[in-house]
Amino acid sequence: MDEYLSVPEDSPTYDFWNLSCDQNIISPSSEYLERLGAFGTVFISIGSILTMATISLASHASYRVFLQVETWAYKKNCFVILWLYPIASFCSLLALSLPRTQLLTEAVTQMTLTISFYRVYLLITEVGLRKVSDPAMVLKVGPCCCWPCLPFPSLQFNDANLSWLRIIVLQFPIVQGMIYIIFLIMHLEDPVVYTSYNVFFQPLCVASILMALYGINIAAISLKQVNPEGKLQLKALVTQLVLFFSKLQATVIKFLPATGLFPCNPPITPQMYANFTYNALMLIEMLLLGYVAAFVYREDVSATKSTTVDEPTLQTITTINLGSQINKRPINVNQNCNQRA
Repeated sequence: MDEYLSVPEDSPTYDFWNLSCDQNIISPSSEYLERLGAFGTVFISIGSILTMATISLASHASYRVFLQVETWAYKKNCFVILWLYPIASFCSLLALSLPRTQLLTEAVTQMTLTISFYRVYLLITEVGLRKVSDPAMVLKVGPCCCWPCLPFPSLQFNDANLSWLRIIVLQFPIVQGMIYIIFLIMHLEDPVVYTSYNVFFQPLCVASILMALYGINIAAISLKQVNPEGKLQLKALVTQLVLFFSKLQATVIKFLPATGLFPCNPPITPQMYANFTYNALMLIEMLLLGYVAAFVYREDVSATKSTTVDEPTLQTITTINLGSQINKRPINVNQNCNQRA
């Protein structure tokens, strides 16, 4: 009997080794929703309402943008940026309902975010450079503002520096797209391979994010001083918060299962509870950010621009009219004298 109890499978610690809580095993949607019960059904219904509200906000804001007297490039950039929030909200709702689509929805969200980052850069440079052609670049911005002893050269927004700044921002969608393609291939091959080796790509991912943030902040803070009524820094911040919530928040939540915060209720693993929490928060955050973005982009930038440009023009026209009237008076007097003579 003692020899029988000495076998590891029958030891008292066997109850703690629950094979159904393997982090690499994701249960089908039917078992997942059945286990959640009424709570899952109600929460998915609420999530659908939040997603529809986000879509309606983006649609109304896009309609307002297309009514503005602006260039087609400006309207196109605003349209892509505004629809980042409903796409991210829909991806979170899809992952909330179908847990096996978590990595795919994260990839779609990140690719949409990186493209929106580049569109924000194009919008900032277009609006900011309307008044001044070569303003000074403010290089001491985040994330490099924490280096007080780092020497920063004095640069201008000329064509060469704009090209380098565009490359810094443009690498973001390229690098992130390649990384997520590799992640998807690894996950299709074996989820264990993805779980084990995705950590090695994180330094490249973080470096790409920091470079993109630095490029956006240079453009926004430098051109904010030239065109303050354009709200350039606020427009950049609304998009940067999506990166914060989808990356940093996701990283923190995905580490919580290791602390034992989430329970193991087969077939739902602690990692699935973490994904549920992350997607639920994203639905709420995208609605709030979509509302702020709709408020920021609904103002017509050309309205303030036209007032500053048209006022000197009106003064010039008034001066010309007064001068022409003064020049005409002697001519009229001479004509009257000749007629009397």
